[in-house]
Amino acid sequence: MLATDGSFHANNAAKQVVEFQKIWNSKVLIIHSIKDNRIPSELYPDATVLYSKHTTIEEVYKEAGNNLLEKTRNMFGKNQELVETRLIENEVPEVYITRIAEEENFDLIVIGSRGQHSKIKKALLGTVSTKVAKRAPCNVLIVK
Repeated sequence: MLATDGSFHANNAAKQVVEFQKIWNSKVLIIHSIKDNRIPSELYPDATVLYSKHTTIEEVYKEAGNNLLEKTRNMFGKNQELVETRLIENEVPEVYITRIAEEENFDLIVIGSRGQHSKIKKALLGTVSTKVAKRAPCNVLIVK
């Protein structure tokens, strides 16, 4: 499983998973949660187009998230048929990741070490990668 928020570290994690997938020819699940509290323009460079198309901020987050998932999936090139994407709408990423890893028997979670969150939020609440590493039922690779 690859969790992404579009950050620099998440992109590095995706590159690592692309290499793993080439070696092991494994199935990959890419997830993105719209509950990661980022501004859509950070996910989608032309956010003004999104805002002009949609009437709610949730619709903007969904389209931006789907665009991010598709962009990440495209990194797998000819191996995309082994890649599934899921946009998570109603759960924070750390809860979804650990729950699905257990329910679907994942053997590895790959996640960037830091997402796109404020220093205050990180200091008060911790990072998603830290929470996943503490709670995951399988191995976790945290990529810088």
